[in-house]
Amino acid sequence: MVKFFRQYVGLQVPLHLREDFSGTSLICATWCKSDVRRTALGVDVDQEALQWGWIHNGQAMLGQAESQLCLLEANVLQDLSTYPDVGRVIADGNSQQPTDQAQLDQHVSRPADIICALNFSVFLLNSRADVVKYFQLARAAMNSEDGSIFLLDMLGGHAGESSVKLRRQNEITGLSYLWEQAKYDPVKRQLTCHISLKHPQTSQVMKHAFTYHWKLWTIPEILEMLQEAGFTEVHVWMRCMIDTAESPQNNGQDDIENDFEDYEAFANDPAMLSRLSKGWTAYLVAVVQANTM
Repeated sequence: MVKFFRQYVGLQVPLHLREDFSGTSLICATWCKSDVRRTALGVDVDQEALQWGWIHNGQAMLGQAESQLCLLEANVLQDLSTYPDVGRVIADGNSQQPTDQAQLDQHVSRPADIICALNFSVFLLNSRADVVKYFQLARAAMNSEDGSIFLLDMLGGHAGESSVKLRRQNEITGLSYLWEQAKYDPVKRQLTCHISLKHPQTSQVMKHAFTYHWKLWTIPEILEMLQEAGFTEVHVWMRCMIDTAESPQNNGQDDIENDFEDYEAFANDPAMLSRLSKGWTAYLVAVVQANTM
């Protein structure tokens, strides 16, 4: 995230992160741990996931510095600036009204240097109206004075539309898991996916611990909706996915995939475009340049 920020905004240090669809908020906690000046707001509708994240990621990773992190139980399709009408702050593992208004202002109301919606979370929004609304709300919450970025990820191509099983390992937690694309509807472009977890100590398997129902938006559709929401500068970075037809499972390592590259660098390369057609993952970086007026 910092790489994209410095490339498109400037060399200043981004300090405030908002992680949408944050779940257990591991990205938020990792962000705060990287610099004592950094703060983060994690937003999700799942109270149980936020509570778990506060205890196991927030408190465990940050200790006395947990004040850098704020987790908000709210819907990203609501205007978060109207808090407390739209949600509740998670503190000490419980939902409660915050007692420190200054801390609330710092986290919830502070314009974000970076907003991210990762783990393909944009696919959770099944209607065009909801996607545009979300993008508009994200745009309004960004730091327009100093510059900021909105980062989301996507997948597609043949591998993204196929029934596959891939063994993976989380590079942060070391937890092994099985990623399963179980069902794809080519007309509605809806994909059902499961994650089965394997406990690192006991090797106990939690089958279908998480299930996702996605709408596989295309990059042109997302670019059009970003523009409609007010973003005028968007960059696409892509990499090829594993050829699942030849390798339905791997050893859990991601190093066999290529690094992400700016789409503009290979837009006229037929060989690269052919490889991408088999399957790709992408980052879309929407940029709000600093207001120089």
